[in-house]
Amino acid sequence: MGEFEVHRVRFFGLVPAGVRCLACHPRGARLALARTDGAVEVYNFAANYFQEKVIPGHEARSVESLCWAAGDRLFGAGLGGDITEYDLSRLSAARGVDGGGGPIWSLAANGTGSQLAIGCEDGSVKIFQVVPGGIQFERNLDRRKGRVLCLSWHPSDTHIVAGSIDFFRVIDVTSGQTVQRIMVNHHVEKAKRECVVWAIALLSRGTVVSADSFGRVQFWDWEQGTLTESHTVSTSAALSLAVSEKEDSIVVGTSTGATYQLQLLPVKLGGLEKRWVRTKPFQYHSHDVRAVAHSPTALISGGLDAQLVIRPLMEKIQKKGYDAALRKFTFPHRRLVSCARKARLLLFQFSQHLELWRLGSTEETGKDGEVLPLCRMPEHLVQLKSKGPEHIYCSCVSPCGTWVGYSTASRFQLYRVRCDGDSVSLRKVPKVPKLLPPAYQLQFSADSSSLFVASARGSVHVLQLLEPGGCKHLHTLRPPSGCSEAVYLLAPSADGHWLAAVSGDWAIHIYNLKCFKHHCVVPTYSCAVSALAIHPSTNNLVIAYSDQQLFEFSIPEKQYTSWSRAVQSRGLHRAWLERDSPITHITFNPKNPAHILLHDTYLLCVLDKSLPLPDDSTLLMNQSTLKQLPETARKRQLHAFKICKKFQPLLFMDLLDENCLVVVERPIMDFKTQLPLPVQQKKFGT
Repeated sequence: MGEFEVHRVRFFGLVPAGVRCLACHPRGARLALARTDGAVEVYNFAANYFQEKVIPGHEARSVESLCWAAGDRLFGAGLGGDITEYDLSRLSAARGVDGGGGPIWSLAANGTGSQLAIGCEDGSVKIFQVVPGGIQFERNLDRRKGRVLCLSWHPSDTHIVAGSIDFFRVIDVTSGQTVQRIMVNHHVEKAKRECVVWAIALLSRGTVVSADSFGRVQFWDWEQGTLTESHTVSTSAALSLAVSEKEDSIVVGTSTGATYQLQLLPVKLGGLEKRWVRTKPFQYHSHDVRAVAHSPTALISGGLDAQLVIRPLMEKIQKKGYDAALRKFTFPHRRLVSCARKARLLLFQFSQHLELWRLGSTEETGKDGEVLPLCRMPEHLVQLKSKGPEHIYCSCVSPCGTWVGYSTASRFQLYRVRCDGDSVSLRKVPKVPKLLPPAYQLQFSADSSSLFVASARGSVHVLQLLEPGGCKHLHTLRPPSGCSEAVYLLAPSADGHWLAAVSGDWAIHIYNLKCFKHHCVVPTYSCAVSALAIHPSTNNLVIAYSDQQLFEFSIPEKQYTSWSRAVQSRGLHRAWLERDSPITHITFNPKNPAHILLHDTYLLCVLDKSLPLPDDSTLLMNQSTLKQLPETARKRQLHAFKICKKFQPLLFMDLLDENCLVVVERPIMDFKTQLPLPVQQKKFGT
């Protein structure tokens, strides 16, 4: 695998925001997620649950509810009182319409996706028509006292059920009148505290399902106004619920971090009478589960502990593969760390500020695995705060460490950094070219003379950096066939000759930077690109896709290399393909051109192209395990994949030089100690 001096960094104080709401696409292809900081993310089920789109948050924008409507249009609403449509091509909040009823607690689309219903603070339920280019207010439904916390349409679009505090009501959409009002605590004698209906669903057969702050999931016949079934699933609140498309399964999230599945099963084997039965409890979260979704093959939950958990329903899975693996996503599928190799600096990106750190150093040498004492401690040089309520889209530090750039939704900023001994100065670069913000990705050239700015519609702006601290716009690179999606990944070559750009339609365009011309397009593939890099000596483009496939494309020859064709012919190891965390960074070892270094959240891999690929009968062993085997057994394990799982969770990895590696970890328990305390539960034996 090679020996490296490793800088093991754990001072990146990232605390991911909790999951506030989920929305599964009606066709089951995508999942939209909103976090407590207002950020919106879209995961693609077909691309191995890859986080393909991220719209950063905004301090003045909360998202309490999300829904898909009119095909692939995504809408959100929150306590700001606006209904917002998200532009998934430009990765921005596109249009906002005032709901007219104060803070909005709930949002739901009807079955055809042509109408939106919102539940407001003032107790009103309002209907909006989805039209090309936006939404239009249609009418108010019957208003009652008490905020409307949850909404659900009947599948036939004839009725809406609205949940509030201590009661819910059923509204006829045609007349706009309340046709039934049910007190959820009428059967409880002398209820001493209010009962909050946190989630509700209206089934096609007329049953209303409610989840409340008493930890109950209750089933009601709304026409008769009677309770038919009640299941107490938690000693604390039941906060969320979702129903399967066939209405035979329900998933419920609670404030204790547990999720439960209820299924509609026959009372007797082969009988026609059916009842709801609590079948499966799951404890994957440590905090409130505010959001759940039910896809055709999985139960999906999101908690305030920032975890997105996808639990497959094994009875729905036809064969073992990607769909059969339990997935837990805590960290983003994109880089929040950039490295200045020559200056040995790290830039950490937070939602509204950046931190620039200098790595520590040692003069000692030691054996494999030994921790070396530092002669100079890591140093926090600069904290750069972003002005205004907008969150940061992207950031980058130049390889020489003298330039720092970042972008928000409306502003692109570039700074000149000077380090003179222990003093650090930061100066904003004046008269930065007025590019159309936001920048979706920033990347400096290897010699720090140019900055590449990823923009909308597949375009990339090339800026020339000038001494002592200025820049000018050189050229804008555009795909010849046009593109509606934003560029989200960039990879320049070390010699400054080539640039690879990946847009949201998953097309990879190669540009010649000497003449600023489009060179070629990499053959299209059916999955999203998760990482790519250009080899410094061969100018071969190495591409990692979200389904864990690896390709190598020769830029000068405009075709896949013989090694890449051999990999695709033979196939990668089954254990490699079944990983659920995408590769997020690729780099190369200048000392050994055959080595490709890659990492995901849970492993660091050195891929040696000079060695044969392993077959499925070979174990992909961790290097620490491999060292404990006899030498004869180690020789049998001689193959291309050298895997290290010592560093977890791994947010970033890069080579500082041929003998020195930097890794950035963020242990789960480190940031969980900064979360609010979860609901205390009595445990056996304590």
